[in-house]
Amino acid sequence: GLGIAVALGELVASILDGWKIIVRCNNALLYHPMAMTTKKKQLLSLALGCVFLFYIINLNKISHVGDQQAYIEGSIPSQLLRANPRREAVPYTVPDQLPDIDPTEWIFLIIHYHKTGHDLSRSLRDFITNSTELKHNGEENAFARRHHDQYTKCPKDVDMRRSMIYVQVSPNFFCDIRTLAKELLSHKKKTKIKIIHLVRNPFSMAISNFNYHSAYPVIEPWVMTAQPCAEEKFFGVQSYPELLLPTFLQQQDVMGGVGLDNPLMYPEDFKALSERCHALYQNSFNRAGSEKWNYYNHLRHLDPTQGLELATIQMCSSGINGGDLLRMANNIIKLKEIEQQLALEDCTGTGVPCGERIHTLTLSLDWFIQDPYGMTIRFLDFALGNAITKGEKIRIAQRYRQSYYRKVSGGDSHITKGKNVETPKGHVVDPVLLENMLRGHELLGRVLGNVERVVDDALGYPVDNGGGGEQDVVPMEEGGDTNEGVSR
Repeated sequence: GLGIAVALGELVASILDGWKIIVRCNNALLYHPMAMTTKKKQLLSLALGCVFLFYIINLNKISHVGDQQAYIEGSIPSQLLRANPRREAVPYTVPDQLPDIDPTEWIFLIIHYHKTGHDLSRSLRDFITNSTELKHNGEENAFARRHHDQYTKCPKDVDMRRSMIYVQVSPNFFCDIRTLAKELLSHKKKTKIKIIHLVRNPFSMAISNFNYHSAYPVIEPWVMTAQPCAEEKFFGVQSYPELLLPTFLQQQDVMGGVGLDNPLMYPEDFKALSERCHALYQNSFNRAGSEKWNYYNHLRHLDPTQGLELATIQMCSSGINGGDLLRMANNIIKLKEIEQQLALEDCTGTGVPCGERIHTLTLSLDWFIQDPYGMTIRFLDFALGNAITKGEKIRIAQRYRQSYYRKVSGGDSHITKGKNVETPKGHVVDPVLLENMLRGHELLGRVLGNVERVVDDALGYPVDNGGGGEQDVVPMEEGGDTNEGVSR
């Protein structure tokens, strides 16, 4: 789309230049712009015809995409590519025949977490509302984020309706899967739901979180008052570990085969995270004078590896005001259990199995970094099938890729992935060094390594059953800064 616009601009400019030469070199009266003689009309008609013909030829080149590879390819700037092969998108082949979908018969729910695609979720929502008759509810979330019913442990007050598209950040799926399936269908007998689950590699998610919240000036004010080591309890009685551990302590055969032979986390892991948090936060033994610092001060003034460690602990264990790294893993497991264990089971007594009523597509924000065009096509194929034309999907994908690249080039503050971390003293830290630190960390390396396997399995990567940590360290490259980026 951008190439056509540039070419058209150049062609029109050439025509105008030729027109100016005619005006200057011939009789002023005969060829004066105000005098529309027969020759001038012929010349103008020829010029407009050339512009129209050029447009039709190039539009045909875009729309005629019989080859599937040409359909999903997009030119990706080299600065947005990453060497680590685990970040590369799992190949997508456009089906020979997409399903006939009536969007008005479905609920659409886009789920994301902190640093897995806030802005992206809104873009995906708008793709659907702008190309169909569907509407969104006009709210930031479909139901309360990081909250649940005290007794069912499912999201509370869920009321989603057909022909609507909703966005939801950080839902709490701590209930059993049969109750969760009924809540997702809003206890209605005829509803069907398509869930688009936006996730992210936990290591890149943790580094993006640290980079974003340690930036100067402060971007989100909550970091000035947050208590990262506080023991938070839902309803004053439910701790985050006790809500997560029933899922995390399951073995692989119970957990739907998510690539883990051992539990994702043990009870003592949460205790170790808390102890390490207190050792880093407001501890004068760690850093003189830091007992008076707030959370943001720590992220800014601790050694970057310690700041990253503190921010990652908060993103794991603060259930009410954070904890999205582990929340994401828990929800992946729950949705996969619904898909595998309830596929043939009647969810709400209608005689229609869950597998026909709950469809889930898991997409990685890291994939949208590399190929915003191809991932948009993939999303639209899943969500809408043949409800819109292939040409319309291409135009939507091209527009999104162009707008995303403009954000990257413009230095949008929400785009943090791959940027070097700059300390208050002007020192620059390569994000690859930070990732290597996390992978080699005795506790976080194992926990995030296990979360990575859960994410990789949901995305369709081949998953090994190793233990996470040093064997996964990213090889260092010369140059360091890859300048990757994506909206939060």
